[in-house]
Amino acid sequence: MTNEEFLDEPVRVVAAMDGEGKLDPQRVTWQRRKYRITAVGRQWDEADGRHVLIEAADGTRFELQLRREDFAWRVKRVWRTFAAA
Repeated sequence: MTNEEFLDEPVRVVAAMDGEGKLDPQRVTWQRRKYRITAVGRQWDEADGRHVLIEAADGTRFELQLRREDFAWRVKRVWRTFAAA
């Protein structure tokens, strides 16, 4: 079971960028919790910046945004995985 949340919150991201401009997030710190990234999905550009879908080791998935105006990272969406009762 997952729960999707739409947000616009600051996040700390450790990422690399390849020669073609593809971002490779490796670690995320959000709401005082650290996440190790195990999968990087689709990336796309919008007027407000670069968006990247990622999945953390615990199954939490994020849509991150790297804003063009100040190169600050934001969490735009999060899908948290909850165990079924």
